Amino acid sequence: MNTRMSAIVCLLCVLGYSDLTRAEDPYSQRVADPYALSPDPPTMSSGTPELYLSLMAGVAIPRREDATFLDGTTPTVITDVNYRQTHSWGGNAGIWFPTRNKLAGFDLGFEITGFVWYPDVACCRDFFNNDPTGSKNSQGIANNGTTTEISGVYIGPNFLLRYPMAISEGYPNGRWFPYVGIGVGAHQMATGPGGFRGGALLNSTTASRNTTVGFMGVGGIKVHLIRYVAAFVEAKYLRAHHDGLTTDRFGNSPNGDILIPPGNTGPVVNPYSSTIETIFVHAGLSIHFDIKP
Repeated sequence: MNTRMSAIVCLLCVLGYSDLTRAEDPYSQRVADPYALSPDPPTMSSGTPELYLSLMAGVAIPRREDATFLDGTTPTVITDVNYRQTHSWGGNAGIWFPTRNKLAGFDLGFEITGFVWYPDVACCRDFFNNDPTGSKNSQGIANNGTTTEISGVYIGPNFLLRYPMAISEGYPNGRWFPYVGIGVGAHQMATGPGGFRGGALLNSTTASRNTTVGFMGVGGIKVHLIRYVAAFVEAKYLRAHHDGLTTDRFGNSPNGDILIPPGNTGPVVNPYSSTIETIFVHAGLSIHFDIKP
């Protein structure tokens, strides 16, 4: 009897040791945590590539800028044009790379960002979108100005750097992620007279578009609410110089009509150049996907 009991105890010990060895083996299929495959401890040095998609909304705050007219009309320069503060919305798609073990705890990232805003210039700024005397209006009418309607679009890549905080051993290997970045992309402004001035049945689009290179700086913080969903808030500074913007500076565009009025020549606009500098504050939600090794 004692011999049988001893044999059973020895067998259980062998099986238990074998099971423990398999569980500690990082290449065993029983390991559920993919970060255990890394030879580094799962703190500041491990992780996997992390894809994400974001939606955001916020406010655009343009700076007052000078407008230099290019068609010979005078005055040539209108100072401190007040582009209107407006709402803004957009989205991001990007990826983070687990480089923190090689970059003093920082991760590198890349994203494509895109957003829109509407920095109209309200009526009636003298000699920008209104003639206060009527001397330069084609019909001699004073104060026949209108709003200059503007829509902005920016699309471009950003190169990012983040520092994970509140480190965890499982994904997302952190809870708080402050980040900064820089980018360059396409900055487009569509400008035209407000109130459908110059519009008609066969000329429903009265805006003219100008596209140039925009330069961006961005900084923000992201916090994971649950494992794969995070909230973030970020500020952006965007700068671009345009030499093909337009406005009806003297109120010469005819009133719009859904018919085809005789003699309608469309909007009458004057081209100008200006540097556009805008601060954006966006908040949003993002969905994250970790790529298992």
